[in-house]
Amino acid sequence: MKRRSLTWLFLSLSAALLATLLLLHAPGAGAVQDPIEVSAPAKEPGRAGNLTVIPATGDSKLPQAVPIPSSWRDIEPERCEPTEEDWAFVRDAVTDLSEEEKTRFVTEIRKIFAGESALPREEQDVLKRRLGYYLVEATGGAGTAP
Repeated sequence: MKRRSLTWLFLSLSAALLATLLLLHAPGAGAVQDPIEVSAPAKEPGRAGNLTVIPATGDSKLPQAVPIPSSWRDIEPERCEPTEEDWAFVRDAVTDLSEEEKTRFVTEIRKIFAGESALPREEQDVLKRRLGYYLVEATGGAGTAP
């Protein structure tokens, strides 16, 4: 068993080393150029402060501004409200509290989301982090990046 573990470890390390070497020697590695320092005013196109901006594509044309329609300014952001089904899921996700504590927790979280909580901001943040923990645990981290 010990020999098999050592062999597996050696092969894993060898594969990681080989992958690193391949990435270091891949075409295009190190192709990013450092900005060239030049004294110029910040208002000049293609320059940022004292640095010349080098387009990564090699295209010398700068992107043109696109006007935003004035009608878009009247669009209100959509607020997604949790449904009763969502709150039932939260209640089921809270596994380490008694029934009374679950009820208090879900009630207070609902007040926080509605903007009606009387708790101090710090305590609200603690409850929101706890909610996040419960949701990640209940979903097995589905949809979260490592």
